[in-house]
Amino acid sequence: NKSMKITKINLYNSSIINTEENIGTHLPIELNSVFIGIMLGDGSLYRSSPTSNVRFEISFGQKYELFALYLGDLFKELMSNPVKALEIKGKTKNYTNYRLKTKSLPIFVPYFNLFYEFNEDLNKYVKIIPKNIFEHMDAIVLAYLIMTDGNFDKGRNRVRIYTNSYKKEEVERLALAINDKFNIYTGVLHDRNNQWILTIGAKNLTLLRDIVSEYFHSSMNYRIGL
Repeated sequence: NKSMKITKINLYNSSIINTEENIGTHLPIELNSVFIGIMLGDGSLYRSSPTSNVRFEISFGQKYELFALYLGDLFKELMSNPVKALEIKGKTKNYTNYRLKTKSLPIFVPYFNLFYEFNEDLNKYVKIIPKNIFEHMDAIVLAYLIMTDGNFDKGRNRVRIYTNSYKKEEVERLALAINDKFNIYTGVLHDRNNQWILTIGAKNLTLLRDIVSEYFHSSMNYRIGL
């Protein structure tokens, strides 16, 4: 299982990661693809000022504990603390969320510049789909995008990817990258309130599984109907 191989690579020299000299570098190649996929999905980056370092955060619901801990192991050299279980109070019952949070580091600065754009109307940085996403797209990127934002529609035997937070032209850009890179037809579907999602239909499901399943964490296989 190649997803397990990623954890066995000596991914970092933490002394290098914490130096300012590392500001222009990227994560090791396989972890870079993992990270790009997560950032296309539910990952977030935070920067307190235009000159500060950047930290990465992602939260998971109660049933995704195994996947959260697995990612925590991948990114452990960049974290001060392990994945944290947080008690969330609901109206009728409490829930547990799992939060992965890294240190603020220069290694994340290039990713912030890739995934965030200043929106003058909102007066803040908003997450975007990178304009050059085709160059970054590979099987690991697609696998981690589906693991964080995907869903299997049993009724229609298709995979949906919930890209609701992005503009239509951005979602179209991502669909084109998947289509052109893997020859997997990826539809752009109106969801609601000017929100758009991706769909990969039954005709392309076997091809999709052939490409991404070896990179899936076993607890997330259901998201491609396995």
